[in-house]
Amino acid sequence: MSGRDWSAYQLVDSERELRVSEHRFYVEQAKTRLLSQFANIEAEADQAESEHWERSGQSFDPDWHDPGDLADAARDHGVEFYQLLSEMHDRTRLSVVAGMYHHWDKTFRRFLVREFRWPKLVIGDNTRRALWKLDSAKLERLLEAIGLDLSALACYPRIDAMRLVVNVFKHGEGKSLDDLQLRYPEFLRTSSHGWNLFDDTDMEVSDVHVDDFAASIELFWRELPATVKFDEANLDVPDDFAKAWNKDLEAQKVSRFVKQHDI
Repeated sequence: MSGRDWSAYQLVDSERELRVSEHRFYVEQAKTRLLSQFANIEAEADQAESEHWERSGQSFDPDWHDPGDLADAARDHGVEFYQLLSEMHDRTRLSVVAGMYHHWDKTFRRFLVREFRWPKLVIGDNTRRALWKLDSAKLERLLEAIGLDLSALACYPRIDAMRLVVNVFKHGEGKSLDDLQLRYPEFLRTSSHGWNLFDDTDMEVSDVHVDDFAASIELFWRELPATVKFDEANLDVPDDFAKAWNKDLEAQKVSRFVKQHDI
């Protein structure tokens, strides 16, 4: 690189609006087709209790059965039914959040792969794949090098929290759970294990959180600058990306040599 200012990318208004509209569609349909199915689980649990009681009555023998025991069994069945549906609701809600986050992450990376070809940041298969493989911290460092500080965006804290929530949902205990407890403890209910210990079962995401996450992704596409500029002479990128760029550069040199000498 010879040292000049480049525009890192161009986000036109039509694409910005497209990203917002497709995101809104996902959220609206997820609520309508998935989350709305859990709106009346208390009534459904009551119905399950009643049906269990009726089935018990069909084989009731006063010489052998205690009505109180049958009533307790029906009540226990209703409670268990509610708990299982509530857990399914939690998993479905987290699945919706995970789908939302992963679609945003892939869409953004795909946008960067396409746009980074113009300022010669993506120059071959190695740099293209590197953009997909960089973890969130390294990707943020690369973006900061080209003039885009994601942490300065108003949407960043909620998107960062969403990333951690999705990682805990997918992997269970680990660094993401530790970071979630440290930075966003509102997503962890009081631990049932004592001694201030948490595991992934203590994570709690509400419908309000889903709305907050959805709003943060829409805000991201609204906030993302139309372009940013960087000085290629002072470009400090992650080592993984620099190595990939050098590999692509060497491959281009070899390809030109082969063509010139008709090998």
